[in-house]
Amino acid sequence: MEFSEYYVAYFDILGYKEAFKKSEDISAKMVESIESSIDLMKDIVSIVNSPIDNGLTENTLNVEYKIFSDNVLICYKEMKNSLSALFLVSFLRLVATIQRVFFEGYHLVIRGGITKGPLYLTNDFVGGKALIDVVELEGNAVYPRIVVDDCVLRELNPKKQNDVQKNILAAFCQDLLVKNTDDRIFLNYVMSYDAWILFPKNGSQLEPVESFEELEKNVREGRQRKPIYKPECRNEVYVILRKHKDFVEEKVLEFSHSSNDATKEQERVKILKKYLWLVSFHNRICDHELYKMPELKINLKSEFNEQTLTFDVSVG
Repeated sequence: MEFSEYYVAYFDILGYKEAFKKSEDISAKMVESIESSIDLMKDIVSIVNSPIDNGLTENTLNVEYKIFSDNVLICYKEMKNSLSALFLVSFLRLVATIQRVFFEGYHLVIRGGITKGPLYLTNDFVGGKALIDVVELEGNAVYPRIVVDDCVLRELNPKKQNDVQKNILAAFCQDLLVKNTDDRIFLNYVMSYDAWILFPKNGSQLEPVESFEELEKNVREGRQRKPIYKPECRNEVYVILRKHKDFVEEKVLEFSHSSNDATKEQERVKILKKYLWLVSFHNRICDHELYKMPELKINLKSEFNEQTLTFDVSVG
């Protein structure tokens, strides 16, 4: 048995257990939504794993996944080369895109974490410290978010980077990472785009490169452009934020009515806090410097005290 270093993302779906407590129809609908979301996830992963135009296998992520019930594990083995930091960004974008697909298609809200560590992975078995750490990270995430571990964030800022390299990575992360008041950094799924568009040329097409140095050289000489968010991208964000606004408002209203049952009341408040967290997240994204869509912000009554849940969207 040999352990390898893996980047590992793990998440589960909020409301899964509660669905099975309600009725057979609701639980069946939940399972159907999960199955459909996972099918879409598999399609996305298969595209990410496809070699890019120059056919070099070292330019392929080779993402693997394991699924049990509502628990999903997505990972890839560490590759030590000049493109490793960009591959990591691509992986983070992949996970954020999957999170977006789960929400956008089926209103499935997920919570999870991403870390790096030793993992033993076969067709039949997965185990190791990375799995233990990422499950613990998911449990501590509390709110509907995928938290990025500090050990992963450090790899987005390698010490040997020059200014151009730092600017390239910062551009790819500009709309991807968000920081909460608890200083936890997590993925922004609302504005995440297709994860395999890693090296945009003319704003949209894939540009294969063989090294970070080549990418850096292209940027210096004006042949390679950093990510550019064209009007159609902004339109896509508008559509996603519109759906997000309607969903969150509906859920806040659903869980805003008190119950005379003490046990149910405790559970109701717990769930409501998660959706209030989503309200604050949503409103901060509406204020993001790339998009600025204040017309889509959610307005709540003052007693919800939504302003106590604030975010820093300048991380990246």
